[in-house]
Amino acid sequence: MARQAKFLSVLFALLIFSITSAANVPQFSETAITPELRWKKVTIPVAFSNSLLRSNPAIRPDSDIQGAVRRSLETWEEIANIEFQVTWTDKLSVSPAGNSGDGTSLITIAQTPENLLIFGGDSDEISARTRVFFNRRGEISEADIVLNPYQQFSTDGAFGTFDFESTLTHEIGHLLGLEHSTVVGATMNEHQGKNGTFNLSSISPRSLSEDDITQIRAIYGARDAEDCCGTVDGKISLSNGKPLKGFNVWLEESETGRVFAGTKINTDGSFLLRGLQANKYRVYAQDGAGGFGGQDLGEIEISKGKITSFIKKITPSAKDFDVQFTGFNGQLSKLAVPVNGGKSYQIFVGGKNLNPEDFQIGVTSPFFRVSSGKINKLDYGRNISVFSFEVTSLPETPTGEYTIYLQKSDGEIEFLPGSLAVENFLNPWNIL
Repeated sequence: MARQAKFLSVLFALLIFSITSAANVPQFSETAITPELRWKKVTIPVAFSNSLLRSNPAIRPDSDIQGAVRRSLETWEEIANIEFQVTWTDKLSVSPAGNSGDGTSLITIAQTPENLLIFGGDSDEISARTRVFFNRRGEISEADIVLNPYQQFSTDGAFGTFDFESTLTHEIGHLLGLEHSTVVGATMNEHQGKNGTFNLSSISPRSLSEDDITQIRAIYGARDAEDCCGTVDGKISLSNGKPLKGFNVWLEESETGRVFAGTKINTDGSFLLRGLQANKYRVYAQDGAGGFGGQDLGEIEISKGKITSFIKKITPSAKDFDVQFTGFNGQLSKLAVPVNGGKSYQIFVGGKNLNPEDFQIGVTSPFFRVSSGKINKLDYGRNISVFSFEVTSLPETPTGEYTIYLQKSDGEIEFLPGSLAVENFLNPWNIL
């Protein structure tokens, strides 16, 4: 048994660090304070390096690079008031770090010294990085993307590779001015899986989550959206009046439970969510560091063209457990688990002090059911506690990201916002 536990612990470590990746966005400015970033004009010039089309060990043969480029750009153009102006170039290297670039927003995979320098010492797992140049007003003048030439990319879902289209779609979000999302299933979340994570192709980030759509519309406006856009101007403080710090806040559509937008609360307790569709939402908040439990803060209604104020005082309660990973097919990661409507799946959670007998497990959506009699404690070694449970989604469940929660009998609760992603593509690993 001890040998098995040691093996599982090593296997767990390998899974965690080999199948997930973070793509950061170093930014350089004339000021130490980062404003909201955006391009001044809605027509945005981008230049793709011909290194993406040439024979290259970093790209699997027969990959549809030009098709992936077109689809990735169209994904953003279809939902926001922007248009890309595309050229192809023999240029290989991005601009060096500094206050200004060379004026060309280059997307490249060439293995040149300047391109490799952008990764520092983090080239082992990171799929790509974006460098953004902007002025004091937050106006972007250039944004360069380097796909990691030490990794391998594909467009056909080949296991062990990064999906080229998913990676590019994420990085284009940075090029447009977006930061990383706090919603697990969002394309702009910092973690990206390789194909083979959960024994599935990692193509979910090819399509945008509601949070991605909300964030990009907040900057550039919507393209032909009748119900868009409204704003929440909020502030959450402690019951003694002091500002709430280190918490995340997110909105879920009241009718369906789909996660629509999320952000980090500012140090003064304020937050601003723009680009929202007119609708009713539930507001949730939770400690980003994991020390305090989450809270359902009630419902709010958003109207088109209106700013809705949301002010709340709360008393956070400390919790003695921490959910660090979700998982599927025996693998744990920081990625959302893709599922299909009308199917049942065995979902894993892993972290600290997770005894399944202590928890009520659920999903904050009427479209899901958790089978209380099908919860299994698993042995992944002494450094982590893991259990699995069965969840079923109704056939009419809308596509989107949904939130799992774990609640103890004393009321302590942890939400996993966006950790279940209902997808159109097939996840065949369902429970019959």
